[in-house]
Amino acid sequence: MKQNLTRNEESVSAAIATVLLFGGVVSIIGLMLVSMLPIIEELEGSIERDDMSSQMMILAQQTEILSEHGMPGDSTEIDLIPIDGTLSWDTTRGGMWYSSTWNSDTTFRMKGVLDFDDSIQIKHPESKSTSVCFDDLRLGPTKPFIYSIPDYIEEIMISPNQGIASPLGPIEIKVNSAERLIEKIDLNIGSTVKLTTTEFQYYKLESTHELNILASLGSGGGTIFMPDNPSQSDLTGRSWSIPMNQGNNTVHIMSETSNQIELMVDGEETRHIVTNDEDPRIGVSWTHTIDLNSPKLVSLSTSAPSRLILLTSDNNMTGSVTLQSTSGALIGSEFITPQLTGSLELFNPNEEIATITWKGGGISIQADSTVIIPWPPQTVNGAPIIDSDKEISAYWHNNDSINPSNGLNIIPAKDTGFSSGKSHRYEIFSSNGLESIHTQLAGYSSVLNYSNTNSAYQNLTFNNPFHELQTSQGSHNVSVEDGHPIRVHRSTGDSGLSQLMHDGEQRCVGINTTASGWITTELPWNSVSGRSEGQIMNAWSQGTHPSSYSISLIGNNGKTDHQIIASSWIFHISRLTYSFSSSITGLEVAYSNGAVLTNHPEFLPTVLKQPNDRSGPGPRFAATIPALNPTADSVSGAGVMNLDIELAYRESLASDIAYEVRRGWYSPYGEEIANSAASSLDSSIDWTIYPGRLDLLTDYVGWVPDPSIGTSEAVWHTNGDPIQFSLQLSSLDVTMTEAVG
Repeated sequence: MKQNLTRNEESVSAAIATVLLFGGVVSIIGLMLVSMLPIIEELEGSIERDDMSSQMMILAQQTEILSEHGMPGDSTEIDLIPIDGTLSWDTTRGGMWYSSTWNSDTTFRMKGVLDFDDSIQIKHPESKSTSVCFDDLRLGPTKPFIYSIPDYIEEIMISPNQGIASPLGPIEIKVNSAERLIEKIDLNIGSTVKLTTTEFQYYKLESTHELNILASLGSGGGTIFMPDNPSQSDLTGRSWSIPMNQGNNTVHIMSETSNQIELMVDGEETRHIVTNDEDPRIGVSWTHTIDLNSPKLVSLSTSAPSRLILLTSDNNMTGSVTLQSTSGALIGSEFITPQLTGSLELFNPNEEIATITWKGGGISIQADSTVIIPWPPQTVNGAPIIDSDKEISAYWHNNDSINPSNGLNIIPAKDTGFSSGKSHRYEIFSSNGLESIHTQLAGYSSVLNYSNTNSAYQNLTFNNPFHELQTSQGSHNVSVEDGHPIRVHRSTGDSGLSQLMHDGEQRCVGINTTASGWITTELPWNSVSGRSEGQIMNAWSQGTHPSSYSISLIGNNGKTDHQIIASSWIFHISRLTYSFSSSITGLEVAYSNGAVLTNHPEFLPTVLKQPNDRSGPGPRFAATIPALNPTADSVSGAGVMNLDIELAYRESLASDIAYEVRRGWYSPYGEEIANSAASSLDSSIDWTIYPGRLDLLTDYVGWVPDPSIGTSEAVWHTNGDPIQFSLQLSSLDVTMTEAVG
């Protein structure tokens, strides 16, 4: 059978067209899906941001309540539930700082303080900048306070430093000798312990909390004992917690005005009132001897800003004290001196004659010379105030002006005016053959030169920070040839007493410059710039680089070159970061120092919640910094995470009258925080007419971004009125673990 097969071209064309149409539709759908994918991812990113932002807001609220109103031991828990992102701790990008000035018409600015190198820049154009002093704040449970004990010390008395809210449980103290652990001590707040340090060498203490340590040799001596919370402007105080040994202990309190003193010994409180005779050149003093049959913690408080001298020897020939000037420095032009029988040693380190006067008397001191006078003057009833037309140093000795001194005191640094520096000079006025100088490194490494009739060099390192020299009568110079500052003590005789500083405390560097621009100065620690996060954290723990530190600017206030002009507090505080992605990677929502931040979308820095502070009524400003410190047990992850947050302690960093308050933040959020904090500035007519002119801004009180271009700092503006400034730090230990169940 024959069939005729014919090809239907129209059907074939229709079939091919259908296939092509289907392929085209599929391609179009594919292209649409590809083009819509970033939109879908952006929507997912927005969901992640909004969800975690709301959770971080709850975290910020709980942390704020705990840090401002909680007591040590109080805690809170919160669960954070990620979607597709990861929760982790960022230890190196959560920095911020505050600064304040203590004199009118002065400013203080900083740059590079949150870097990890060994230099910073400061700017103070109004007067001479004499020096800067740094203190390592040792913030966080992995950064213990470290105290190196000199080998000539025979005994130490220890008590915890008292803060606004001190730790609830016992603090842990590790006693090491030559890097070997020899003892662990659990010490409760309000207790004291005595240690003998003659059995081993190279003693070093590591403590989870700041300590008060009295170090003595022989039968003890005398020292200025620092208050629990010294004023940032002149280092006076109103409360002291003193670990006293058994036997007779004499306290001598000096103030410029009438004073009410409360003394607490073994649970018994007594009150004493002393008044002045309204003579502006006579201060108020109070002396009291406490006889203890065992070591105890003795507490004192005063109604007026005061200084305290402690004498632990019960004879009248032992004790030597380096006096603080009224500015708080150890070199100055005005001193309130003790009303204690003894002698006063006055050293003039200048190249010109210095004239010293007090009520009813006076004396001239040749350049680079020392004079010794009996003290106090017989015609004066009270604590005499001495004045000098040149900057001098003053020492009180518990003996007459003829016999050799017997005690231990610190030699001020000539270039800084405080305990450490690079140039120390003094003159021995009497010697019984037991005169020595003891040098201690106040940095990471140093090469010092000692010169008298001969010259000698010595290397001091982080692991070998001490050196001792025997001396004789005459002038003595101890200077740093290369490296970081040092601290110099002088011991005469076989006894002495000193309050020890921790290893990162009061490291001072001379500047001696008047400049309208930026001044670069060294940070006396080892640089960790370019190191890994693990290496940086190890340096923080060992104390070779500070994680958080304070700065005191010392300068001229019209009366002295050694006035504390300004202070600042710099914090590397861990921030909790939620990392996620949308159409791009590297996005985050973070909680940092009370603020909630994000860089979504498109890496745009955005402030979701400002850091908390308080203002008013009037020119008042107060802030509490919630410092989250992750414990060693904390983990990171993408599951449901539980945060257990406990308040470890709260301390006052400053509570005084300030004239300028600034706040800065780590990039990239610093500029946005500064701008968003001043959002209500838009309603100011003065700012609209005179943008950038703080001196003409009279209709606004609050944060104002610094007028400099691209700055990440803001100024608290009060129309020129002094600010009642209060700054507190709450240390919060947080353990982040994966939630179970």
